[in-house]
Amino acid sequence: MPYLFDHLDAVRQVLTLFPFGLMTDVDGTISEIVSCPEEARVSPVCRQQLAILTKRLELVAAISGRPALAAREMIGVDGMVYIGNHGLEQWHDGVLQFVEGVKEYTTKVTAALDELMGSLNVEGISFENKGVALSVHYRRSPDRKSARNCILEKIAASFIARDFSIQEGKMVVELRPSVEVNKATAVEALVKRYNLRGGIYVGDDISDVDAFRAIHQEIFKGLAVGVISEETPQQLEKEADFTLNGVGDMERFLTWLSGVAPSLTRPHP
Repeated sequence: MPYLFDHLDAVRQVLTLFPFGLMTDVDGTISEIVSCPEEARVSPVCRQQLAILTKRLELVAAISGRPALAAREMIGVDGMVYIGNHGLEQWHDGVLQFVEGVKEYTTKVTAALDELMGSLNVEGISFENKGVALSVHYRRSPDRKSARNCILEKIAASFIARDFSIQEGKMVVELRPSVEVNKATAVEALVKRYNLRGGIYVGDDISDVDAFRAIHQEIFKGLAVGVISEETPQQLEKEADFTLNGVGDMERFLTWLSGVAPSLTRPHP
């Protein structure tokens, strides 16, 4: 796929559209992927540049698989919008809001967690209770293929898990509420709410493919940027307009963007 730094003119062109929004995933995009999710840290350079961009763009948003409050704590930039659990919840202006019908899943998540912890005796796996969703990570398993198969088998046999939609990401299996919500619906809602005419979405995993497709709308000019690594799903590369090579490239891009945004995103008099 075309390398973003070879096509900055295309980015400049989109930046002339006002209002303009920047939307980004978190893990693998502005934070390196690590074996234990709790140990992940946002790049200080990315944090600094995002803080600058909140003062120069109509919208700067993080759309993460983590809970919205966890993403907010991890990034720590005031003025950003934080979308959590792949669009199921949002933190903005000091208020946490859930999509209708998902808060009831908190008790179901607890029940599913108790059941799976009792039945999944697999070395190296870990569980992440995300409030209205549940993730089972197997990155630290010595046999990842076997661990994944075992997780999927136990979930398929679980009566409780039948109430959830099962999704996969980089070395993780997730149980999410069975509602028609994902990163695409999150992007669409932000575009509508902020009346955006142009924007960029940056992501690295299979859940970001939905967002890539949503950002290519007829009434809105958007660019989909994939942050590439050895684990990048082929489908994401196929859907991306441009690519960056890892979090280091994202640091460079945000620094460039914060430098050019002030003179390009103001409406014409």
